[in-house]
Amino acid sequence: MEQPTRRSFRDLVWNIFATYGASWLWVSYLVLALSASIGATHARMPVVSVTFHLLSFFPPVAAFLQASPGTAVFMGLVFAPVFEEMVFRMLPLTLVRGKSPETIRAVQLAVCGVLFGIAHGSPINVFIQGFVGYMLGRLYMKNHNSQFTAYVSCVLVHAAYNFTVLAAGAMH
Repeated sequence: MEQPTRRSFRDLVWNIFATYGASWLWVSYLVLALSASIGATHARMPVVSVTFHLLSFFPPVAAFLQASPGTAVFMGLVFAPVFEEMVFRMLPLTLVRGKSPETIRAVQLAVCGVLFGIAHGSPINVFIQGFVGYMLGRLYMKNHNSQFTAYVSCVLVHAAYNFTVLAAGAMH
């Protein structure tokens, strides 16, 4: 009885590591390639979140976001991953989980990734966050045995990715 639990935990950790690592490498490659192509010594990519963008239209929320410096950290590391994973992964991929042939699921993952990239703003984000969204969708589908585990693993990887972006932005 204990062996399957240990194996499933090991698989979960590997899936998280592989998704985060692949996403981090892809974003690093794109940022370096962009900085080399424009001749800049530091590529300064704006940290754009669909959650920040949408919430900025509501004056009380916009005032709150500007008033508290810790709000950006909370929004990037907690609220955005929880909300965005629910909208871009849990809802669409739960509806099709196990019901579609492999080719159709691959297209659905790609569409979820592209929509995730489009929602994050500029056209370059379709490539950057679109890939991250696709990888998070794959992580969700790999951990589909438990919807809770699939959702939480995606939220954790999303939060780790956002932490990396916020930390890189703070260094410049």
